[in-house]
Amino acid sequence: MTVKDLVEKYDSERKEYLKSSYNETQLRADFLDPFFELLGWDIKNSCGKPTNEREVLLEEGLKESAYANTKKPDYTFRLFSERKFFLEAKKPSVKVESDSAPAKQVRRYGFTAKLKISVLSNFEYLAIYDCSKKVEKEDSATKSRINLYHYTEYESAFEEIKNQLSHDVVYNGEFDETWKDIEEHLKLSSVDTLFLSQINDWRVLLGEEIYSHKPAILMEDLNDIVQSYINSVIFLRVCEDRNLEDYKTLLDFADRRDYQALIRKFKEADKKYNAGLFRHPLTEEVITNNSSSFWAIIEQLYFPESCYSFSVFSSDVLGNIYEVFLGEQLVIDNGKIFLKKKPENVDRDVVTTPVFIIKDILRQTVVKYCKGKTDKEILGSSFADISCGSGAFLLEVYQLLQDILVDYYLKDTTKILIQTSVNTFRLPFEIKKTNFRKLHLWD
Repeated sequence: MTVKDLVEKYDSERKEYLKSSYNETQLRADFLDPFFELLGWDIKNSCGKPTNEREVLLEEGLKESAYANTKKPDYTFRLFSERKFFLEAKKPSVKVESDSAPAKQVRRYGFTAKLKISVLSNFEYLAIYDCSKKVEKEDSATKSRINLYHYTEYESAFEEIKNQLSHDVVYNGEFDETWKDIEEHLKLSSVDTLFLSQINDWRVLLGEEIYSHKPAILMEDLNDIVQSYINSVIFLRVCEDRNLEDYKTLLDFADRRDYQALIRKFKEADKKYNAGLFRHPLTEEVITNNSSSFWAIIEQLYFPESCYSFSVFSSDVLGNIYEVFLGEQLVIDNGKIFLKKKPENVDRDVVTTPVFIIKDILRQTVVKYCKGKTDKEILGSSFADISCGSGAFLLEVYQLLQDILVDYYLKDTTKILIQTSVNTFRLPFEIKKTNFRKLHLWD
């Protein structure tokens, strides 16, 4: 099939495709998959690359609504395992050329993942967005939009589109050269800087709240309690965007100031995740107080207060959060609460290893180690990060082992897996919860 064939097919039944009954799953199969295959991408992994090196990652096609944003992007285009750009699909009845919601959604994905660009398309239109700028509530569909193509332009503009999005330009380095100016903007307003600054604001805010109730509290205890509260709500918020918890659960509690429901949720989460994150002291002072700053912190974890999509946070961003807690501490001085560098960190910076370096190291070590081993042998193995800091290495090992096991089960026991798209599978939660207990990740 050629671009011309694809355009003619769409044009011939356009009225039908523009009906709301024609859904996103059909659009992806009929038009977006073949369009990006024409750009050289192996959408269905016909070449049989291992899961951790697939060129394109696909998410489930069905969503609760046209604007659902709790899932990961529909398509993730990669250079080996490094994310280069996202594609968010909408059905043709959604006016992506003028509606701001889909544009803000794909920009939030790209901004959070620290990508230079991302793409939004309902096939009627294809839009390319600069993802280096923070997403604001008032942003229009045109904000940060680099290019917009109507389907009638695809044939004449195909070489231009190829030069921006094709497999070849990503794999030969031209992609990064094309968007190098955006790379500079990313350094000026990165998600790391904004989110970590916000977390530090929360630390002071919550520290002041707790100190007002417990003025005799020790500085070490204050830091531990503040960190435990912030860790717990960020953890649950990430779980919401990754479909492990119902979206907006925490926000609903905050809107209603339902402290009993939040306390129950923490108790349930403590049993479910068995992580020790939710055993909070001072719940009466921090949670049951309706005017507590803790409720404001929860509200700031959702758009438009938050410009992030927690479904695509990379391990180095989460690692940097940990480093922030390590590098600075709350201090109490004459009744004032403020952050100060820990004495041992005054003359040095703490830097988390970039994800692309971590993944390259793991390709040379973990992938080679697991080659030829059975699932039982892999799950019975131990993996150690001797110089563990943020835990970024262990998080990436955990994900890589899931990908390796998916490939192992694909050989003869596919029924164990959950199919999410064409030739795309993942491990069910129960397997990860039960079988991964045999696995040892050490720091």
